Amino acid sequence: MESTEILVVGDDGGAGEVRWPVVARVPPWITVFRASAESLRELSGGGRLAIARSPRGEITSMGDDAIVHRLDEGALLFIEAWKSGLTRKSPRRGDGRNWGDPEFRPPDQKPNGV
Repeated sequence: MESTEILVVGDDGGAGEVRWPVVARVPPWITVFRASAESLRELSGGGRLAIARSPRGEITSMGDDAIVHRLDEGALLFIEAWKSGLTRKSPRRGDGRNWGDPEFRPPDQKPNGV
C-alpha cells in the first residue's frame, strides 16, 4: 500500500487526526493527511472534498467540489501550491539513507571529517 498525501477541505471534527498523521493544516478548513490512496473515499465523506497526491505527483479528487467556493484566496493558493507539490527535488548526497548507515555523510560534512 503506497503512502500518499490527502488534502481535505471541510471540517472533519478532528476524526481524521486519530487515524492518519497530519502533515499540514490551514485552519479552519484545510488539513493534509499522510494516508493510503484507499482512504480517499472515507476522507471525502460528510460534505468534504478530498484531493490525493501520489508520490509521483498524480492528483485524484473525490467529494463536494462546491466547498472551495467558501475558501479565501490564501486557502485557494495553498491548495494550488500543494497540488503542484515538490515532486521534482534534486537528489542530494545521502538522501533517504539512515543516519546510522556507515556510508551516510551529512551534506555539510567535509571529506576529511572536519
